[in-house]
Amino acid sequence: MNPFTRISLAAALLLLAGVAAPAQAQVNVNISAPAWGPAVGPNTQYYYIPEVDGYYDVRDRVYVVQRNGRWTRLANAGYNPRTFHPVVVDYVGVQPWTRIEEYRTKYKGHPHGMPPGQAKKYYGRNNDDRRGHDYDDDRYEGHGKGHDKGKGKGKH
Repeated sequence: MNPFTRISLAAALLLLAGVAAPAQAQVNVNISAPAWGPAVGPNTQYYYIPEVDGYYDVRDRVYVVQRNGRWTRLANAGYNPRTFHPVVVDYVGVQPWTRIEEYRTKYKGHPHGMPPGQAKKYYGRNNDDRRGHDYDDDRYEGHGKGHDKGKGKGKH
């Protein structure tokens, strides 16, 4: 075989091998909550943030707030997110402000802008049962949380 025929045959085989191989593409989208917010599921797009009366778009990582009477998307709105008490909302789309009155009403007046019990889920129950006592203090050693409700009579 002459060199031109060999090159043509090799090119034809490579072309056929490329066509016969299935095309595979994989796209991974990692949508994770910011460090200051609660965990979100794969279908969650927004937090409502009562402190700023606006939203945070988890997917696009931008704030959605009102500025001069218009809703605006801002990458950095100048807020300190450590003071936020974000609430995961079930809206998916590009205009979360269409439900602003619902969220204002729902989360107004609750401690930390959250519905009852939500703060315990978010922050944990670390100190709720201690009622001001320091159970790591040696004075409470061996006493547990009995609160003197036992039926024991007599001296210990």
